[in-house]
Amino acid sequence: MASAQTQINLDEARALTFQLVAEGQYDSAAALARTILQSDPNDQAALLALAQAEHGAGRMPAAIKAAKAAWRNSDTDAEKYASSVVAAQALSSDGKPLRAQFWLRRAAQHAPNDLFKARAKRDFGYVQQTNPMRIDLRFSVAPSSNINNGSKSDTIEIAGLPFAISGDAQALSGIEYNLGATLSYRLPRAGDWNLMASTSFDAKFYSLSSDAKALAPSVSSSDYAFEELEARLGARRVDEDGNGLTSLSFKVGQNWYGGNTLTRFAGFDVGRRVRAGERSTLAFHAGLERQWRQDSKLRSADVVSLSTTWGHRFEQGSAMWITGYVSDTASDSAAIAQETLGAVVRYAPAKPVFADTRLELSLGYQTRSFDRALPLFDRRVDNRVTASATMIFNDLDYFGFAPTAELSASKTSSTVDQYDIEDLGLKLGLRSTF
Repeated sequence: MASAQTQINLDEARALTFQLVAEGQYDSAAALARTILQSDPNDQAALLALAQAEHGAGRMPAAIKAAKAAWRNSDTDAEKYASSVVAAQALSSDGKPLRAQFWLRRAAQHAPNDLFKARAKRDFGYVQQTNPMRIDLRFSVAPSSNINNGSKSDTIEIAGLPFAISGDAQALSGIEYNLGATLSYRLPRAGDWNLMASTSFDAKFYSLSSDAKALAPSVSSSDYAFEELEARLGARRVDEDGNGLTSLSFKVGQNWYGGNTLTRFAGFDVGRRVRAGERSTLAFHAGLERQWRQDSKLRSADVVSLSTTWGHRFEQGSAMWITGYVSDTASDSAAIAQETLGAVVRYAPAKPVFADTRLELSLGYQTRSFDRALPLFDRRVDNRVTASATMIFNDLDYFGFAPTAELSASKTSSTVDQYDIEDLGLKLGLRSTF
């Protein structure tokens, strides 16, 4: 008797492969997927099924390779989403959470609908929580009317006589470029305390406008470049009832100005946050910092700071934060020793201003009183008012990053005319949406 052979077409073979994966028959599924790929090495469905089968069998390198091949051969958003998710799962299982997070951002970008995008975001949050390492990147471009914090006037009065202010001490317009990154690593717990070590680097570079170059031809944009490197060790403990949190941190660092070392510093901070009602919180912060100036030891300082923030979320979803702060800077230099007192109010409406564009508003006031007057000058007291409006364009989200635009204005009135300052700026940046 002749034996009967059952033949199935390609679509049925693909369906059977996924069925075998669902049933946990990973080796059989992988073998069938490879058979399909012999006739077409670029078969997206077979590559995806192979990746799932290899992942289920615990062969992560093979699963990652197959998932990436499936991605390269994906044509639709649904195919790209599925390939990205499988790649992320295999990378996470293989102990590569940072790369898994990248693929989940890719999955969210190509999600065929909001439900699948929400799933990708949820999975991203889970991987991020389980990953002891985290990288945060910052970038912004800010055209400004006063990049050097210069005077709005071109003359100053000393002992009743007018004197011209040099061009480089006047307000210079240009563009600020800000780049930054923070690398954090979660350490093993110490009792009830969660420990975290981090290193951050921030850099500001500038380009001067043609008007600024004409006003101050002797200066270069590199003269205002600023970089800062900081290392921090922090500890956080949540109260047993979950209604409060205590934080401690120690930091050391160094910054540079104009290519030269400006300050080395070390400091200690302590914070406390508690619930203050059904929808309100109160946060307190105290800090102590020692600054060793490298350009002039006379300008070294000790800074003590205190602040408190009340935050409230209204029933309709809007949120408000009110912060008050005070600091005392002790120094042998009359240009540094000062007391600072200020307050900032921030408000975020619940509803977008248009499409999915969110708005954040801020208004602040600060007064700085210097301890001693410089020769021939009155004792310096600066009063500064700031205001800003920031829009977050969530509807332009790309890979989980949304563009932002911040319009800001500030005005400083001083008892010393040279420090009367005005600045109007627009900052364009990116913000992570998950």
